[in-house]
Amino acid sequence: MLLEELRSPTGKTYLSIHRPDRDLWLYADWTGYPTAANVSAGALAYLDRMKQEKLTSVLNDNRHLVGRWDSSLDWLQRVWLPHAAACGLRHWAHLDNPDAMSVESANGLRKLIGNQFEVELFTDQAAAESWLRASRR
Repeated sequence: MLLEELRSPTGKTYLSIHRPDRDLWLYADWTGYPTAANVSAGALAYLDRMKQEKLTSVLNDNRHLVGRWDSSLDWLQRVWLPHAAACGLRHWAHLDNPDAMSVESANGLRKLIGNQFEVELFTDQAAAESWLRASRR
């Protein structure tokens, strides 16, 4: 079920937030070029939705992104990580294309997260969903 779509000032959707039927996670589907403004607004939006839905897991899909989001790593460390903890995030599955530039950004964030919550990086959606299901046990 689609919960929310975030749009850029030009009207293009850059993030669709879904609650898949029967699954106990939020699905964040990113599209286009990841600007700092889009990353910050979108990352907070999906955490807030996760909390509203009383969930603790997110499937963060970057397969439709074009480019890196390294410029947001500092903000993610200072603002997003504490907000993720406050919202109760426990499991974060990151889905990306194997050769995408955003994979390096995701690896950078993974290092910053450390052991604050469980993180896994995937190139296959079925594998990411299986991991999230297994994490709920």
